[in-house]
Amino acid sequence: MVEDLKKLQKTEALNRLRILQMKYELMETVITEFEKENVLYYSEYVNKHCPAILYWVANEERYVNIIKEIEEQQNILVYHAILTPTIDGTYLTLLYVSQYQEEWQGDRNALNEGIPLAYCINLADPQMAEFGGIQIAGAMGGIVRLA
Repeated sequence: MVEDLKKLQKTEALNRLRILQMKYELMETVITEFEKENVLYYSEYVNKHCPAILYWVANEERYVNIIKEIEEQQNILVYHAILTPTIDGTYLTLLYVSQYQEEWQGDRNALNEGIPLAYCINLADPQMAEFGGIQIAGAMGGIVRLA
């Protein structure tokens, strides 16, 4: 039963990645590699001149461990992450598919509006982590968090 949910979550994650591609010009590679090889990317905000660079999550063991732990604890599937420096510390924001299929259409609608639900972790203080809505925009083939 868990395997069935994971397959459904992956299909839904691919749908959401396609929304990110169509609405925010996310690079095709992010979708292709997630679909074929389960490669997860994160978009890192650099500065206003270079607002986003894409990286493989697998290159950062700390992020891999954080994502794996939250996926297992909350029964979610992360399909993209965003790394954003702020005055309060650097945030790792996880775009995810929940286990609640009845919420997926609403989640896709929110993503289409640029305000997806996410799990946000302050890397300087992981106790300051929470689920909530964020605001996003596309940038240089990646995604940036605006609010």
